[in-house]
Formats: sequence, C-alpha cells, structure tokens
Amino acid sequence: MSYQDILVFLDDGSTNATRVSTGLHFAKRHDAKLTGVALATMKPRRLRTDSSKVRRRVSQEMAEQLVAEFTTKAEQKDVRSKSIIIAGNADKSTDKMVQYSHNYDLLILRQPNPDQKDYSRLTELSETVLLKSGRPILFMPYIGTDKCPGNRVMITWDGTAAACRAVHNALPLMHNASEVVLVIVENKKTRKNVPEAAINGFVEHLNNHGINLTVRRVLKGSYDIATVILNEVAETATDLLIMGGYGKPSLQEKIFGGVTKSILSSVLMSH
Repeated sequence: MSYQDILVFLDDGSTNATRVSTGLHFAKRHDAKLTGVALATMKPRRLRTDSSKVRRRVSQEMAEQLVAEFTTKAEQKDVRSKSIIIAGNADKSTDKMVQYSHNYDLLILRQPNPDQKDYSRLTELSETVLLKSGRPILFMPYIGTDKCPGNRVMITWDGTAAACRAVHNALPLMHNASEVVLVIVENKKTRKNVPEAAINGFVEHLNNHGINLTVRRVLKGSYDIATVILNEVAETATDLLIMGGYGKPSLQEKIFGGVTKSILSSVLMSH
C-alpha cells in the first residue's frame, strides 16, 4: 500500500519549506507524483496596502513565485510534479481546493497560526477541506518542527469509524516508523467501550500489515482528552499523531468540536 498522488499546500509562511520537503520525501519514498497548490487569493504577509487591485496583483505574483520555487525543488529531487494556482475569492477558492483534493491520496496542509492575520482564513480552509474532501490530511504544525514526521507515531483509538478510517488512511506513513503506540484514553465509565478482545484484534490486523505497535491505556482523570493526548505526545516524543477528524457525531454542534480543535493547534494530525 502506498501513496501515488500527493498534494502539498504552498504559502509564503516560515513552515512552507518544511512542508514541501516533507511532500518531496514522501513522494520519493512512494515513487509518487507531487502537486503543489497555491492560492492566488492569499494576501502576502508583508504587504501593506488598502488597494484591492494591488493586493490581487501581488497575491498572483506570490502564487506564481511559490509554484516556480516548488517546481525547481521537485526537479532537483527528481520527483514527478505539477503545480496549480487557484484563483477566485475565499469561498470559491476553498470550494476549488476541496474539488482538487478528491484527486489525491494524501493532502499536506498547514496548521493555522492564531497569532497571524490569516488565521481565520486558513482555519476555514483547513476545516472545510478536512470535512468535505474525504481524503487523509497531514497537518504540519506552524511551530516546533523542521524534519519529516513519521518516525515516532501515536494512534489515538476510541473504536469509532473516524478513528478506524484515519488509521487505515495512514498505513503508508507507519511502515517506516521506529515506534508506533496505540493510545486509549478512558475513565472508569468508558473502559468497557473498547474491550481488550477488540484491541487485540486490531493490533493483530496492523501486525498483518507489517506494523508492530504497543498499546497504552491512559486514565483521563480530571483532565480533558486533548490535554491527556498532548501530555502523551510530549512524553513519548511523538512526531506524528493519527486520529479521527471529528470528536462529535453532530458537526452542527460545534465544527471541530471535542478533541480535534485542541489537537489541530498543537501537533501533527492525519485524518
């Protein structure tokens, strides 16, 4: 099992180089084609103007520069590639991003930085693509990483369809890991929700895919689930967290409710 078509999101942020490097690494490993996507509607960070005409022109020029740099790096690594510049306003460009995402095995996106002006725009883009693309997404953190993820992997498991789908979508990312840990966060009331027999069966299933892993049952205590997971991530030096993309059945209650919103702000996530 491997990825044959990978998409990486391009922007002028400080983490773009790491994101592209990760995409090239995975493309090389899987002999895949890598597509770089830039939005012509993204406002350059250092641009200071009230002129919409100037913003559009500079944004288009930035997108063209990003794909040119991406193409050069792909050629240097001898990776098959193509590039796409998405035009249109925020809504139209997001819809186009979702449409394009259907054509790829893996999407590599950027986690929004709450301290930057584009936070709301990127959050809306990330949430929409996650919820509507139906594709596995690797969200690269906006801080704290300068290397390709996938050496130390953690799976958060609750036996739900979303968690199961995330794990199977991420199988190609786990084959080269030095360690894979399956973490189950529970309390006294929920302990029976994921019985031992079910866990053993799932572990055997992953073993059949050539993935060896250990299981950790962690008591939630008085902490929220996100805090417990983040503590486990820190203690195990995890560089890739695999989890379902939604924490609640009803997305109308709160988009990215439950664990996901806290996790998305802090660590790598694959859905």
